Amino acid sequence: MESLFQRMHTYSLRYELFEKDSPLLLMLSGGGDSVALLHLLADSQYSEFKTDYNLSVMHVNHQLRGEDADADEAFVIRVCQQLGVAIEVRHIDVARYAQRRKLNLEDAGRILRYREAEAYLDELCELRQEPKDKGRILTAHTRDDRVENFFVRAIYGSGLGGLAGMAAKRGRIVRPLLDIDRAELRDWLITEGHAWREDSSNEDTSRTRAFIRAHIVPEAEKLRPNFRENLARTMDFVADDDSLLSGMALSFAQDFCLERNESESIVLDARLMLTLDPIMARRVIRCAITETFEDASRLDASHVMAILEGLDELRRLVDGGEKLPPRKLLFSRDIPPALRVKINCATIEVARIQS
Repeated sequence: MESLFQRMHTYSLRYELFEKDSPLLLMLSGGGDSVALLHLLADSQYSEFKTDYNLSVMHVNHQLRGEDADADEAFVIRVCQQLGVAIEVRHIDVARYAQRRKLNLEDAGRILRYREAEAYLDELCELRQEPKDKGRILTAHTRDDRVENFFVRAIYGSGLGGLAGMAAKRGRIVRPLLDIDRAELRDWLITEGHAWREDSSNEDTSRTRAFIRAHIVPEAEKLRPNFRENLARTMDFVADDDSLLSGMALSFAQDFCLERNESESIVLDARLMLTLDPIMARRVIRCAITETFEDASRLDASHVMAILEGLDELRRLVDGGEKLPPRKLLFSRDIPPALRVKINCATIEVARIQS
């Protein structure tokens, strides 16, 4: 039977997650998954599998959990010192950012966490004189995270992209543990005598993900003990289909774009959008918004459909042969996260609402 490291190593090779000499930045929260990933990469007993990766660690203190957060920080520093791995600690005010951007704390934390990671990885690449696109941010998401993510998206509504779940690689972010279950990592940590920290908020079943973990997943497991493997395989098929369609949508979004201001606004040619099949138009709208606004990565399907309804109003007028003033406003709708969509007879504009 393959060891956990061998499985992770095989998975990383299959999806070409990183190259030899790649600067690697591991996001270490102190929880079981990220601690397991750190030990799998850094423990000397696995040296026979290692290539010359440049491993560093980042811990982000979100300043949300008071003494518990400080204890997490002290713990990860101690573990990295014991393993001889460089660690960078960043403090970010997630609550303030969430309030300013009208986001929930989870989304705000994710955005800021990855922003800090991308910036620090750039520094590491420069320091090691490696191209920035060779650097990788490692996260410890497991197959359980994929499964839970699937149920979250299914409950709240999503297109194929959402149901496909987490990918092994997205930009410079890689997830080498996606083929391993959380319970396997916990069992391995206990066997090896490695400690980790538990986040008490993970037990709060008033939060959707915690409810799914505590109630829905165990019931699915009763019906089919290996359902995680089956669902992961299904998500892989969905991801393949979604990847093909997403590439087409991105091309249309770029071709139809009249104006784009990163994180602030995008304007699309509404008349060109009318030439698309509604299914592709839906994808192009989602792609245009999520590529422009980093905090819109979880755009709800209902909001995209509302925008399509506004586009349908323009289609009806055009099909009816009416002569329309280009700037006549046909549709206006506010959507999360603090964005305003306006459709007139010439353009679709999505802009951040100024507070």
